Amino acid sequence: MKFTKVAALILSLSVAGMSVAACSNEPEPVSSDINIISTQSQSSMVATAPSAYVDPNAESENFVFTYSGFNFVVNTVLDESQLPDDYDVFQQASCAGQGLASHYEFKGGSFWVELYPGADSIYTIQILDDTVTTAEGVYIGNTLDQVKAVYGEPSISSEAVVVYEKGSSQLWFGLDENNVVNQIMYFGI
Repeated sequence: MKFTKVAALILSLSVAGMSVAACSNEPEPVSSDINIISTQSQSSMVATAPSAYVDPNAESENFVFTYSGFNFVVNTVLDESQLPDDYDVFQQASCAGQGLASHYEFKGGSFWVELYPGADSIYTIQILDDTVTTAEGVYIGNTLDQVKAVYGEPSISSEAVVVYEKGSSQLWFGLDENNVVNQIMYFGI
């Protein structure tokens, strides 16, 4: 019981910390006149990722999100030249004052990928609706039991979220009051 309370407290603090660091789930335009900075692939808009944000083992050890044949893996460099064509790019200021974070929105808003501020490595992937799934087939609308059938027992859990850890990544499943998945996020750790 004590372990559960401590884990829930740590999880709550982690979520609060990420909320402060991320500001919100919605990108804010850099200028009030321009919302979309770029559409389609262009030359890289940011400098090479600092080595602290790139895990050389991420491709083989982290959770993978696949879309249109492209693998998105947190803590790897995003290669724009290999991306599917259906995306928009936004930039938003880092709440911690660390520069601009690039935010890629795909398939009309079905999911987005966010890069570390001032870098070209992937920090967060968020699935926004049930039209896309994790690489293992889990989607928004699955039950907690269905998630556990695929991933096993979570590393961390509370009433609102279960977290799985693999390599330098975490896979979070947000849950509603009926233990149904209402949010899926991949994080670099």
